[in-house]
Amino acid sequence: MIKTIDKYIFRELLTPFMYSLLVLTMIFLVNFVIRAMDRILGKGLSFLVILEYITLNLAWILALALPLSVLVAVLLAYGRLATDHEVTAMRSGGISLPRIMAPALAFAILVGSFTLYFNTSILPDVNHRARLLGSDIYRKRPDMDIVPGYFIDDLPDYNIRVNEVTETGLKGVIIFSKSDLREQVSIFAESGKTQTLGGQIIFTLYNGEKHLLDLEKLDDYQREYFDSTRITVKVNNLELKRRESAVRGDREMTPEMMYGRIDENWERFNRTIDRMQSIRINSPLFDGDSTSDVLALMDTVKRMPAPRDGPANAKTKVWNRTIDKLNSQERLLNSYLKQVNKYLVEIHKKYAMAVTCIVFVLVGVPLGIMTRKSSGTIGVAIGMFFIYWAALIAGEELADRRKMDPVLAMWAPNGIMAVVGVWISFQVSRERMVINILWWKTILNPKNWRLFSRSNS
Repeated sequence: MIKTIDKYIFRELLTPFMYSLLVLTMIFLVNFVIRAMDRILGKGLSFLVILEYITLNLAWILALALPLSVLVAVLLAYGRLATDHEVTAMRSGGISLPRIMAPALAFAILVGSFTLYFNTSILPDVNHRARLLGSDIYRKRPDMDIVPGYFIDDLPDYNIRVNEVTETGLKGVIIFSKSDLREQVSIFAESGKTQTLGGQIIFTLYNGEKHLLDLEKLDDYQREYFDSTRITVKVNNLELKRRESAVRGDREMTPEMMYGRIDENWERFNRTIDRMQSIRINSPLFDGDSTSDVLALMDTVKRMPAPRDGPANAKTKVWNRTIDKLNSQERLLNSYLKQVNKYLVEIHKKYAMAVTCIVFVLVGVPLGIMTRKSSGTIGVAIGMFFIYWAALIAGEELADRRKMDPVLAMWAPNGIMAVVGVWISFQVSRERMVINILWWKTILNPKNWRLFSRSNS
């Protein structure tokens, strides 16, 4: 019987999870495409390149959608079970609330395990490839857009004007070389056409004349008539050039890579501490100073008054040089500590996002039973997720500024939400009302506000 219930609840979770994952991914994807539209369009990119760019950015979207989909699935599934009184029937049969939650916890552990593997092994490399492709697209120059009646000055060596653009080509073509060239070139042609080849634009012109003037020898002037001629213009980054780079940001590294960077920063930190100790030992200002903690030494240095002698005094110069050296080394220490915090934040964020799937079950199951299958279920899920995400971003910002321990900053939202979930589960298991939905609806209804109430006649 127990196994039958587990399979039944598992199936109830699977369908809304897949639907919510699809819907949420599409919502995030549409938002991303709208924001990236100006970067993609007008670049002359092929459909496959655009598809590759969107597909690569699906990775971070999926990392966000997975925990939220678990929350939505739990709220919908247990809300449906509560609405049809199946939860009541289970509890009447002697099944406790933790046992009813067990299938959801197992489901969350499966999704969380995949999320952990995805965040630590797949997502960093995909983020790296997406950043490289995005920067390559940003550097690519679009194909030349010829607007009749206007000069095109985007080309490196020439200004071009066309009177008319037809299906067969160009009419009334005028080309002037730019003033920074040694030779002034002016070309007038009745018609022509363009062709893009590699990083070059080839102009084929018909029935015209070419004027050449040597700017160093102004008496050297030539005039040529032609039936057809070609001009080749080199344009940088006309084609999409792929590049490789070993440089990775913190979101493009696996935890192993980031732990390696953390060790490197600690080694630099310790070397800087040694340099500061050497400065202290070699400076006559700190003769006899027994301070062993260099960071505490800096507090002492900042409280030391400068010598009151004239600016040319030798002791004053030594004091200024020493303080400058120590301040410079202290800035290095702070930068190394910030780097360490940045990497620790990213490492623990990857783990915390996976554990969030389990935490959302602790909160979602009792809330789903309480709210049942109401129209506000999706709103509750999205509201909870954004509260959690806002707390995570705030913790990341505080940790990056060294205002908060990075481990605590990343795990505090999970810890708080888990405690709240356990408390709500305890209240629901005792059949106590935690949130009166009808009371909130009454409060939020404008008709019940005194401002909108009508006086009885």
